[in-house]
Amino acid sequence: MRAWIAFALALVACGDNAARAPDPHCADWHQWGGNAQHTGASCSVGQPLQKILANVEIDPLVPDEIADADGDLVVHYQAPLIDGDRVAMVKKGGTFTPCVADMDPTMRCRHPEDLYRFASQTWSEVGYQWQNGALVEQWSFLSDWKPPPRRETVFQPVIAGAHIAVPVAGGGVALLDPADGRLARAIQPFGTDANTYVIGVLTAFGDTVYYNAATFDHDDPYGRAIDAWLVEIDGDGHVHKVRYTDLVPGAPTKCYGSYDATMTPPPWPVIVDGAVQKPPLYDCGPLVPGFNSAPAVGPDGTVYVVAHAQGVDFYSYLVSINPGYFEVNWATSLRDRLLDGCDVSTECAIGAPKGVDPSTGMPPAGEVTDDSTSTPVVMPDGRVLYGSWSFYNNDRGHLFEFSRGGAVLATYDFGWDLTPAVTTIGGATRIVMKDNHYIYGAMGVDQGPYYLTMLDDALEEVWQYQSTETQSCVRQPDGSVSCTADHPHGFEWCINAPAIDANGTMYANSEDGNVYAIGADGQLRDHLLLDTALGASYTPVALDREGRVYALNAGHLYVVGGN
Repeated sequence: MRAWIAFALALVACGDNAARAPDPHCADWHQWGGNAQHTGASCSVGQPLQKILANVEIDPLVPDEIADADGDLVVHYQAPLIDGDRVAMVKKGGTFTPCVADMDPTMRCRHPEDLYRFASQTWSEVGYQWQNGALVEQWSFLSDWKPPPRRETVFQPVIAGAHIAVPVAGGGVALLDPADGRLARAIQPFGTDANTYVIGVLTAFGDTVYYNAATFDHDDPYGRAIDAWLVEIDGDGHVHKVRYTDLVPGAPTKCYGSYDATMTPPPWPVIVDGAVQKPPLYDCGPLVPGFNSAPAVGPDGTVYVVAHAQGVDFYSYLVSINPGYFEVNWATSLRDRLLDGCDVSTECAIGAPKGVDPSTGMPPAGEVTDDSTSTPVVMPDGRVLYGSWSFYNNDRGHLFEFSRGGAVLATYDFGWDLTPAVTTIGGATRIVMKDNHYIYGAMGVDQGPYYLTMLDDALEEVWQYQSTETQSCVRQPDGSVSCTADHPHGFEWCINAPAIDANGTMYANSEDGNVYAIGADGQLRDHLLLDTALGASYTPVALDREGRVYALNAGHLYVVGGN
């Protein structure tokens, strides 16, 4: 495994034009964020966004999914896996089971009948190959994986050494031959326990695979995990695993939640006789990973994961772990790190102390939330980034920067659900991300603004590129485009893992249906409409060796280029 370290060191530096890594795999995209550090950096130069080179349907259930979500598409999809001319991507199938109808909107999808409604769907990994300019299907592997109760977590295989590792039922993985999709072997660290699930994104460090798994009470109407593990499977098939409850020694068992609106209606925080009253204490519950997140692995093999108390997300952590037998280096809490609560919130009670979270009356906390695919990113010098969520700053969050020793170095108020891309441009580290502002005006209309943002390594802004598109457009079957001007404030950037090429150009997709290329100077290079403007879950972008750009829209994988 250590022979892989030299390759990984070259990989994280691949964004610097002055030091291109010679290994051609540097420009492949083997996993979420392209590599085990999840930097989203490619050593290829992206092609112009001039034409659609391939269009592959990956989700035929989209019409039903949109209808069940009031017009939005709220599915997290995998990043394509790219190795030379080979591409592997998910394809969904089966049937869509809608939520049980109910007059009470607070109970939407919380009936016992909804607990396993996603089990009627299927997830396959499909292998393609570029042949004479076309992306041609070669094989398909139908996994028996299902998402855990009451939620559709992302299905994200990974290229690990000579295999593609695919999640399967019972918390295991199947290792496939990437040439023909044949099963090489299946590894089941939890036996055949039907109540244990692979949750979130698989990560590969050479031929070693890391992932999260959780066990659920089959009859729990809210689908809470009763135990969760970090799993390591090395190239010889040896399994090591550790419980998340063992990754944060000394984690509390009682946690402060938020105020109960039925007992103390807002405005908050609750102030009695000039003093802030703390919210109720709750059972913290077991520590679990973010259900859509991934482990990250630094060039030296150090593993980084995020965890939260399942009962109260305000208690969340970034954990650094030595591989093999999982010795914890450090576990840093995201609590009490922020000071901007009643600075940015407009709904604080009169007399509230400056900076507290209005929903708790305490210093704000960065949260690891199960709805987010936010994943740790290991920067070239070993520092670590993580994009947390919070409610008080208009449903946004904070990007945290940690030292190699676990100290919080800086934070940046940003627009959540993001694995930022990191590269080196002219010797300087640069971080690119989406930065949506969810500010609602009259009649509940979302007014933005919506930015793509580049930061330096101190989390200071280098530039911002604002969405200015005002029209919802649809590409017609004959190739023509029809548009309606209905977004005067622009569109959200629906990107959760952007890509950045060897020239520092950022690639991101938007809810306006376009994929964009923004140069290292923050100026628009080009953009192209894929299919349709659509309110959507955040999706990843990838690049291949030829500089072709892979982006998702309306349940299709599009490949865009100009060569």
